[in-house]
Amino acid sequence: MDNKAKKLKKILANDVYIIPRYQRNYAWGKAEISQLIKDIEEFFPVENNEDKSYYLGSLVCFKREDGSFELIDGQQRHTTITLINLVLKNWPIEIKNTVSVPNLKFDSRKKIQNYIESLYNTDTISFLKQANELNITGIGSFKDAIEIIQEELREIDVENFAKNFYNKVYLFRVEVPEETNLNHYFEIMNNRGEQLEKHEIVKALLMGEIKNDDEEVEKQEQDKFAKIWDACSEMSNYVYFNFDSANRKNNFPNEGELNANDFNGVSITENSNENQELSLLEIITKHNIPTDFPKDEKFIKDKYKSIIDFPNFLLQVLKIKNDKVSLDDKKLLEQFEEIKPDPKEFIFDLLKYRSLFDKFVIKQDLADADETKQNWGIRKLNTDFETTIKTFETDEELTKLQVMLYYSDTTNTYNNWLHEILKSTDFEIGEYTKKVWTIAKDKFKSDNLSYPTISIFNLYFIDFLLWKLYAENIKGKESFTDNNSDKLNDLKKKIFHQRGLFNTFKFKQLNSKEHLAAQSNPNSDSIHPDDLNGIGNLCLITTSQNSAGNKENPSDKKKRFHDDNSSLKRLIMFESYINDKWESDQIKNHKTEIENLIDEIVTN
Repeated sequence: MDNKAKKLKKILANDVYIIPRYQRNYAWGKAEISQLIKDIEEFFPVENNEDKSYYLGSLVCFKREDGSFELIDGQQRHTTITLINLVLKNWPIEIKNTVSVPNLKFDSRKKIQNYIESLYNTDTISFLKQANELNITGIGSFKDAIEIIQEELREIDVENFAKNFYNKVYLFRVEVPEETNLNHYFEIMNNRGEQLEKHEIVKALLMGEIKNDDEEVEKQEQDKFAKIWDACSEMSNYVYFNFDSANRKNNFPNEGELNANDFNGVSITENSNENQELSLLEIITKHNIPTDFPKDEKFIKDKYKSIIDFPNFLLQVLKIKNDKVSLDDKKLLEQFEEIKPDPKEFIFDLLKYRSLFDKFVIKQDLADADETKQNWGIRKLNTDFETTIKTFETDEELTKLQVMLYYSDTTNTYNNWLHEILKSTDFEIGEYTKKVWTIAKDKFKSDNLSYPTISIFNLYFIDFLLWKLYAENIKGKESFTDNNSDKLNDLKKKIFHQRGLFNTFKFKQLNSKEHLAAQSNPNSDSIHPDDLNGIGNLCLITTSQNSAGNKENPSDKKKRFHDDNSSLKRLIMFESYINDKWESDQIKNHKTEIENLIDEIVTN
């Protein structure tokens, strides 16, 4: 058996790998693919020529009698590197080391295999068109993956990435013995215990640094550290509710605001009643059942969805005093070992910024969060500590900005915008909204408004600009007065006509870029490519909608999605039809509308 690390070049070029019929379908999306590419790109910065290797993980294989390798574990990873190689093979400039023939086979998914092999056999000029137009059922996730890979690679130095991808990135190929009972092997894999998380190791290391000549004091301080850490680690709830009632009231006496200035000021006491055993009669007579039972704190616990997980939050806090910190939680342990923060200072900062995070950053209410409602909001604790209220009741723009920033980065790995918020010292409503607006505006690239290079964020931002124009000029009005001297007059008129859908608009997870006049529709042949791929013909759409309406003409799409306000830009495009036409003239006019909108709100 040959159980050792192999370069991706050798994995892709040598041997044959089989995805057996018992394996699930390819399921990686934006989060996983983007993360893989970013991890490799960040590990090998362009300016650093250090000779080092990156280990991507493992492929667990069973060697068949014909010499091929049946993939037991790692098929998602192998499929992704096969698709990355496919995109690099067809990059506009020549990329060295690409592999021209795929070595990935599918036992029972011949349509998918035909799709991949067809794309490997196409030439670079027709690759993009073929990837979108090959009419093979069941390949939606592969089409999406190819588009995600293209989008991520456009943002980096592709030649540097490819050089390292093929020659310095490794996979461990692990062969199970011939006599292995595969059914038993799967049972072991499915039932194996979880390994210790990296953030738990960080916790142990920091606690170990708390020393005191008095052993009792040392133990008390370590226990305090552990209780604060555990309270902060529960991201699905307000940190206030993660303390017992006594410590909650001692540390958050004023509407959930922390009243300590340092580690010593945080009061953590043992609850003397916690371990007291009560008889059934004592429980019945002493326990007060709340009259408004749904508002009991047990109902509130685990009610909210956080925009980040705890490892990312740890890095957010570490980065506030150490700007060189990367917000990539795969490097969590390494960064804490390198920086070695003072444990008492860090745990206090963790609690302080967690309380600010709870008060000034959006959360999703999971009690009533179906696809249509979403229920993202910025809320704080009420004086009775049983319900929550919005921190900024009247500032819908602030919530919209944060939700847009959250949804436009589906990997949610780096969240640099959140870091800029947390390190801010001014949370007065007007200044705070300006701060978040500036973060979003700086991220928008007005010189990148054409397919395929336009970013998902740019399209999200244009939807926000349309909503902002509505909120500041149309909302609440019962009539519209023409002002022909206003270059946004026609756009405002269209928004007024759709004001009902604008009023109920909420950002959602949209990760596909749609051509309203489809690239592959014969009716689009008369449209100049610059118009077809320009901002006048582009909008955001869900992956499922993109697959369902991929080849429909614009009129059919309007009938299907006319009351769907997931994309405000698409609503305006529908309003821009003239005599039910969506051709070059209409596309150019809409492009001008968007350019004027950007000039008016962003540039000025």
